[in-house]
Amino acid sequence: MKKLLLIICSVFLFSFFTPNVHASTEFTDVHSSYNFYDEVMYLYDRGIISGYGNGEFKPNAVVTRDAAAAMIGRALKLDGTKRNTTFSDVDASNYASGYIDSAVKQGIVSGYADGTYRPKEPVTRGQMAIFLARAFKLSNEATVYFSDVSPSMTAYSSIKKILAFDITTGYADNTFRPNKQLSRGDFSAFLARALNDSFKVKPSTSNGKLAVHFLDVGQGDSSLLITPNGKTILIDGGNNTAGEKVVSYLKAAGVTSIDYLVATHPDADHIGGLIPVLNQMTVKNVIDSGQSHTSQTYMEYLTLIDQKNIPFHIAKTGEYLNVDSAMKVQVLNSGEGAADNNEASVVLKVTHGSKSFLFTGDAGIQTEADMVSSFDVNADVLKVSHHGSETGSSQVFLNEVTPAWAVLSFGEGNSYGHPDSVVVNRLTAMGATVVPTTNGDIAFESDGSSIQLVQGVPGTEPQPNPNTGKIDITNLDLSQEIVTLKNIDTKDIPMDGWTLISVDGNQQYDFPSDFVLKKGASVTVTTGRSAYESRPTHLLWTTAYIWDNNGDAARLIDPQGTIIDELAR
Repeated sequence: MKKLLLIICSVFLFSFFTPNVHASTEFTDVHSSYNFYDEVMYLYDRGIISGYGNGEFKPNAVVTRDAAAAMIGRALKLDGTKRNTTFSDVDASNYASGYIDSAVKQGIVSGYADGTYRPKEPVTRGQMAIFLARAFKLSNEATVYFSDVSPSMTAYSSIKKILAFDITTGYADNTFRPNKQLSRGDFSAFLARALNDSFKVKPSTSNGKLAVHFLDVGQGDSSLLITPNGKTILIDGGNNTAGEKVVSYLKAAGVTSIDYLVATHPDADHIGGLIPVLNQMTVKNVIDSGQSHTSQTYMEYLTLIDQKNIPFHIAKTGEYLNVDSAMKVQVLNSGEGAADNNEASVVLKVTHGSKSFLFTGDAGIQTEADMVSSFDVNADVLKVSHHGSETGSSQVFLNEVTPAWAVLSFGEGNSYGHPDSVVVNRLTAMGATVVPTTNGDIAFESDGSSIQLVQGVPGTEPQPNPNTGKIDITNLDLSQEIVTLKNIDTKDIPMDGWTLISVDGNQQYDFPSDFVLKKGASVTVTTGRSAYESRPTHLLWTTAYIWDNNGDAARLIDPQGTIIDELAR
């Protein structure tokens, strides 16, 4: 299993840093899931673009100045007969020489003071704006709000014109990035928008609404965002049994594809339900924490992404996701350097106008402290961390968030005691309206200046299910024959009646009746020839070998027969 994981992960690393290979009728590297597939095919059908001799279009390669002139020239039906030009570095041997010469005469492109055209130099976004504004004789100008565009720039007027013509809306972080080099795919999209109104991007309007749904998936998390411009973001999918519910909910909401699927971390109650989503719906991008796991669910999730050639991006703390210009989506935490799955949770802050939503995954108290020290975590709606567990939602963190609404996603009668009454009391004491998913699916709408709860029932304090204690299996080392457990409860836990199971071997260890696992303490259960007992940190199960090195799982069961935790290796 470990070897297979390494193979799959290496495949993903390769595909992440190299262009995806897709299958289409025209180009082998442009698939229907590609963001600008329709634009590329539109230009191809009209003879405006062509690929390479090997059947590739190379959408991710930079577009050069001669390629840009050729594409614009074909779009405008200019004379492309190859010939010598006035430029010292463009003669009749250059395939685009005729288009370059014609475009110069039309005032669309120009060369440099040293008499060169520099045909193989990459085109920037600023240069693209100049070329298109001149080529299509754009005259109207929009107000420029980009933080990196000023009147002193050569491209300033042209950027205002393509903005008014709905060729671009810029990036979600309020930048245009005029010096960024363009890819062949990006330039194709901009050119198609200049030629055909159906490809244009419409800027957001003041009454554009952001819809945020929190699905009732039992003991798990799943959130759906439909942006003002119709983009979709799915954050987690609940556990393995919740997937069909998620797919049905998406279809009922009119969602036909997922622009961004975000897996906050690889725990099964967050990614299990994503398997049916990946199988049954078009997913255009996957955002992942980068935290690996050896569970079968995680392996299946990775395999599906690989098989479907879905672009796979590991979130970086501080970055913005370019989803919709009408709002900002920033990553406040990711799996970089995280010690465990929960602390690796991808945390997203979504800002729409003056309103914001905070999605915390299962982030713990230390992660919360790190975010408070680095970012503005204030939000109107908080998806409470870890189903309301006291491992998160510290008072210090909540004081910074000051949520008006607090969404608790958990399952009725769960064995973990979620949500913790301490967390619920903190939220209600500070005036937050608590809305649990146990009352059904929840939906908010934001118009940028106000937020409305349009579906869902605010609840009184949710009552946790009585249980005998909260213990996590923090480590299972098959070769060393050790299992480590940690008491994450707020009380000491007598272990009389608790059992530890080797799932593959179906062997059972009964904890000593007089052993107590102290609050916050860990204990390691040892097996094999090196097994020993040294209370309170080590317990001896047997000197026989118990764990299957080819793959096994440790299952912890309380005296009531409830599975409290399970860890597979």
